[in-house]
Amino acid sequence: MAPRPRSAILACVQASSPAPAATGTEALTQDLFRFLRKVMSETNRDVFAAVEDAGLTITQVKCLKTLNEADAPLSLGALSTQIGLSLAGISRAVDGLVREGHVSRTEDPRDRRSRLVKVTARGRRTYERLLELRIAGIRTFVDGLEPREQEALGAALAPLVARWSA
Repeated sequence: MAPRPRSAILACVQASSPAPAATGTEALTQDLFRFLRKVMSETNRDVFAAVEDAGLTITQVKCLKTLNEADAPLSLGALSTQIGLSLAGISRAVDGLVREGHVSRTEDPRDRRSRLVKVTARGRRTYERLLELRIAGIRTFVDGLEPREQEALGAALAPLVARWSA
């Protein structure tokens, strides 16, 4: 039998050895991913059911979020850029939102070829309902933690929240 090349032997040893424990940034990244996946998976059922009940697509929810957070009406191009989807995809999503009364579309007074979209009261209520469901799910998750876990999570989040609020 011919001897195996060194690279093949090394590959076999690496494959049979347990992976080294992640350290530093990689460990934190993996832990944060597992944490977020757990929190989101426990809150997704009710949120996704409400999205389906409202007859919305995920793209339409993204549009509602962006328009709710905007200081002024947005052009379709600006909405497309902020969400990171094609202009055609955003246009289709907005058409559906306009039909259902979640957003309104008006002519841009600075450029008659452009349309501006803004969230309506109905769209705001729909989006706020989705947020309420997400927050309720997160509250349920937090309520399920031990008191010392709640304290540790609060202590870890406090400086980040303070920095983001500044």
